Amino acid sequence: MLIYGLCKDGVDGNSRSNSKPILGPLDTSHGMEIAQLLLSLLHSWGLDNDLDRVCQVKLGLLRPMVPISFGLLSKANQMSLFLPTWNSAILVDDDSIPDDLPSLEDKICNMYPELAKREHLTRIFTSHTHWELSTTLTSNHLLAIIALSHTLMSMSNATFVPEQERNRKLHRQSTRVNWSKTDEEHEEMYTQQQAQIKQGWSLLATLHCVLLPDKVVEAGAKNFKRPQVEMMAKRWQHHCVEVREAAQTLLLAELSRMGPKGRKALVDAWAQYLPLYTQTETINQQAVSSPGMNHVNSGQLQQSPETAEEEFEEEEEEQVRKPSSLSELKRKQSTAVILLGVIGAEFGQDITGVDNNKRRASEDRRKSSVVEGFGQGNNNLARLTAMALSHLLLAPPSPKLPAHIPLRRAAIDLIGRGFTVWAPFLDISKVLLGLLELCSDADRLVPSMTYGLPLTPQADSCRTARHALTLIATARPAAFITTMAKEVARYNAMQQNAQTLNINMSNNVLHKAKPEILRGVELLIDKMQNEMSDLLVELMDIILHCLDPSQLKNKGLQDVFPAVCRFNQVSHCPATRRIAVGSNAGTLTMYELRQGKCTTINAHGSPVTAAAFSPDGKFLVSYACGENKLCFWQTSTGMFGLGQSQTRCIKSYSTAPIADVARLNPMRLARLIWINNRTVTLMLADGSETRFNV
Repeated sequence: MLIYGLCKDGVDGNSRSNSKPILGPLDTSHGMEIAQLLLSLLHSWGLDNDLDRVCQVKLGLLRPMVPISFGLLSKANQMSLFLPTWNSAILVDDDSIPDDLPSLEDKICNMYPELAKREHLTRIFTSHTHWELSTTLTSNHLLAIIALSHTLMSMSNATFVPEQERNRKLHRQSTRVNWSKTDEEHEEMYTQQQAQIKQGWSLLATLHCVLLPDKVVEAGAKNFKRPQVEMMAKRWQHHCVEVREAAQTLLLAELSRMGPKGRKALVDAWAQYLPLYTQTETINQQAVSSPGMNHVNSGQLQQSPETAEEEFEEEEEEQVRKPSSLSELKRKQSTAVILLGVIGAEFGQDITGVDNNKRRASEDRRKSSVVEGFGQGNNNLARLTAMALSHLLLAPPSPKLPAHIPLRRAAIDLIGRGFTVWAPFLDISKVLLGLLELCSDADRLVPSMTYGLPLTPQADSCRTARHALTLIATARPAAFITTMAKEVARYNAMQQNAQTLNINMSNNVLHKAKPEILRGVELLIDKMQNEMSDLLVELMDIILHCLDPSQLKNKGLQDVFPAVCRFNQVSHCPATRRIAVGSNAGTLTMYELRQGKCTTINAHGSPVTAAAFSPDGKFLVSYACGENKLCFWQTSTGMFGLGQSQTRCIKSYSTAPIADVARLNPMRLARLIWINNRTVTLMLADGSETRFNV
């Protein structure tokens, strides 16, 4: 986007301001100079006077002196320049200007008081007229200023005010040895100043992302050109992270502003371009077609949205214009997948007909070729969208669909965001394994993801897949754990026959992605401990698969993977190299690490509350508060034989019930602490302690 205009305070070479230039080669980098100039020209001056003062005083932006004209450049280097804002008659004839004011030219040249210039020039020419020109121009303008604002907000004390910039440099160079009280006060002032600056950038982004339409209408605009949702959808996973985040923020804000009826109309308009896939994830040769168009092979959907050239003329009709060529249809198919994926992921549950009086009409409409929307009223659209997103994730790389393109990343991101909507129509195992495959090289790619270096396409896909895995795990923790446990069991079965079948297990995704699986498990234990307590056996199966067996030879489970030791139902005996896990089903699962076996015994008639090995490993004690019972267990064959016939209960005790158990944290109902090799203390959540002897 091209911007033409002049700013005060030394930006214009002919400015007569006596103030010193704020920016110079010795003060800041050229990048900050460009950022100051761009933000000064992009900000919508005159819409919010309080924010304008913050931008000038706290952020150091420069208020334009004359109207600014904007233009667009296409990828073919074609330029379109909009020049409707310069109309001196408007200013001269404005009734609010005193009669004794000099002419416009004299006022600028003679540096007439700042108030007159700001109140009349900027307000009339730049407050709202610009936003009535073009939806494409509005979209590019908002993308630019929101991306820049978010970038500066993420920086430390990013301001263009020279005094604050000098303070920042002095603060960076100062040493923190032998600080005095004055130094502490300066540090507190610096922290407050930094918070005010970040708040200023946040307010600037909020104005243009959320408040702009209402502010522009208040300023007198009659035909505000809203940003194009299809343009934001194409940039949902832009290669530039800042532009990507700005596009996502803008699109979600615009969809929220539409309301349920507007989103449903958008779904109806774009659903006709959603490609069809078979259950085998091959492309159906009959694509959805609109009236007057021939059937087109939707298999050629896979084209990066960035290959489409930018057009100057936007679509003014409320309905999406029908494509006039095969290439345009492909672009619309790509946009439809992303746009419907966003609406389904973020707003899918509210785009459905729930009025009983309209239920019959809704059922009739669902029979037509135009789908109704997402939600319980119409699973067809959710199914088709889920299949399209799944195909983009799982399809092998090809010339038509390379491995690390924005379209794939968008599908990965939207699967994670809307997993609760897509889950009934997805093969969860394939989705999780596909995401883990992308994360398998995370250790090698982590430096560029941690230290803010430019992301390679592969690192970008890895980061997106990792985030999607996190969203899936936290949205459906039980589905994530049970699915991974089944895949681990399948992997172990294959490993036993690997030599016979001549299979290289080192290339299996469950082998390569062990660190990522552990990261997800640790995240769930940290954030959803109560949910994980219901799945401790499956959880331990996954953990033992991912841990290196040699680590548990000389170290305890507390040292190797401390997260799982938060559960009182889990106990590890380093002496005998055994792990015991109590389950909600009342069973005890014992893992023999030496032999790589596990055995389950029926221990209690209610969930196991706590379990612990004796220090010498000869005894295992378990407690279930549901039946108020404590049991001692011993293995009859020197602790090496496993199974119901070899591990037996040698003594049991009835215990006192826990008072008011319903109000207590289920994770802290009881603990078992061994005093010596034959005496254990039961510590209950109500504060009582009881000792039991074997």
